[in-house]
Amino acid sequence: MNRRIRVVGAVLLVAFWGAAAVPAVTVAVRALADRVTADRLDRPVDEAVLALEAERRLSVTERPVLELTAQRGRTDDAAGRLRQADRSWLDRLTTSAADRTADALLDRMDGLAELRASVDAGRLDRRRAVTAYTDMIGASGAAPQDTAVGGIQALNRSREILTEQDALLAAVSAGRGPSAADRIRLTQLAGARRALFAAAGTALPEQATRRHREVAGSAAMVRLHRIEDELAASPDGIPDPSAWSPTFNELNTALWELRDGARRELADTATPRTVTATLWAGTIAGVGFVALLGLLIAARRGRGADPGTPASAGATATSGPWHRPGGLLQDLDRRNQGLLQRQLRLLDALARRADDEETAADLRRAGNFGARLRRNIEKGITLTGGVPERQWQRLVPMTDVLRDAAAEIGDPDRVTAADVESGYLAGTAVTDLTHLLAELFENAATFAPADSLIAVTGQHDPAGYLVTITDVGPGMTGDDLTTGHDVMAAPEPPSGGTWWGLWAVGRFAARQDVAVRLDNGPDGGLVATVRIPPTLVTGRPESAGTRTELQTVVE
Repeated sequence: MNRRIRVVGAVLLVAFWGAAAVPAVTVAVRALADRVTADRLDRPVDEAVLALEAERRLSVTERPVLELTAQRGRTDDAAGRLRQADRSWLDRLTTSAADRTADALLDRMDGLAELRASVDAGRLDRRRAVTAYTDMIGASGAAPQDTAVGGIQALNRSREILTEQDALLAAVSAGRGPSAADRIRLTQLAGARRALFAAAGTALPEQATRRHREVAGSAAMVRLHRIEDELAASPDGIPDPSAWSPTFNELNTALWELRDGARRELADTATPRTVTATLWAGTIAGVGFVALLGLLIAARRGRGADPGTPASAGATATSGPWHRPGGLLQDLDRRNQGLLQRQLRLLDALARRADDEETAADLRRAGNFGARLRRNIEKGITLTGGVPERQWQRLVPMTDVLRDAAAEIGDPDRVTAADVESGYLAGTAVTDLTHLLAELFENAATFAPADSLIAVTGQHDPAGYLVTITDVGPGMTGDDLTTGHDVMAAPEPPSGGTWWGLWAVGRFAARQDVAVRLDNGPDGGLVATVRIPPTLVTGRPESAGTRTELQTVVE
């Protein structure tokens, strides 16, 4: 019956975990994929659209054939770059709006050869050629215009309409002037462009909205409206190229810059939401994994105990809470550790790209949560007899070891290391020493006042390298100091959880032959002394090749 209950419990736990983790992971993957895909495709799509706009204008004017041929080559090059950028393994996970926009544009550009042949053979007049190229460029997609994405798309479409106006004016200038149908079309384009530009201003991000108002009130926009109004009121004639061309060029550039700025601002705003989704997915997956791991350990212990048979002394010694699980659980922990490492690298990359300090600070806090979770996973692997996947094959500066250890506690800024002599730790000892120091840092941070600092020093001495950690807490009684040293020397954990942190310190220290001592400070507080043997530390990186006694393998 007990075994059946455990199996049912495990199945239910896996089901609940999956129900919570799958949606969270899906949201995180979609958010990250959308951001990465947009960064990858936005520029190639823009280059292809610009090339088509330039080819459209040259195709309807009396420009030299060589100039048109060169532009067609540039359009083909832009299409090739877009096709190359559109191939990504992310497409197997999710399809974003940027993917759909790129795919639709490439599908329309498949008809470019036929369109060019029609233009060259004269089967299309200039006005119809403008329309055909405009259909190929197409709209930028659809989104509710009361959203920031919809505002950016409305802004982009208003700019594309402006270039269509320019191409149609170039076409009628090269012909016999605008017909009544041309004037109607130009008037329609002007009205649509104005409406889209105004709608964009109500939905853009904050800084882009201010820039939108500047463009709307600029001298170039005023000139454009006057030219459009005069063209609509005049029964014949076309705008003076000396007035139209500089106005068009200035506004076309301003609209490009406004749209690009709005995109960047929207991406920066979305970064914290992406990080939150990623952390939520990692938390759900991590908590579920820990719960499942605990259930599997309990089930394993339950299988090893026969309620009808008295437990032997040997069985009692290995049936406690730190009984080593099988290699399967350690392998799962290592896989989880590898995924967490990749998440931390991603968070670090996002923090480096963040433009504002508030977002960068949020990303650093998110990275701190991940580092603390990684510490717990690696500690669990080590204390159950395994070896963490994260290892170093080179010497690591002691300053880096201390910094990484501080990053594994809740408030790393409290740890100050102002007097640390140069030293380099053997790579095989880095993980154990980092977690050992993190346990001592956390003890100091827990028992000292919340606004106090934890002073760390490091110096060479004849017996190796000495790290000293000093806090301003209440210190420990004589009996507690004795108990603490006994716990660190014990091979088995104490009952209860009060001393488990120091027991973990002792296990990490024993693996690397490191000595740890606790004493009350002369002015109060606690002083933890960590003495690293000379087989693990050297004074400078170049001396590693000549120090044959420096430890290379630690088991």
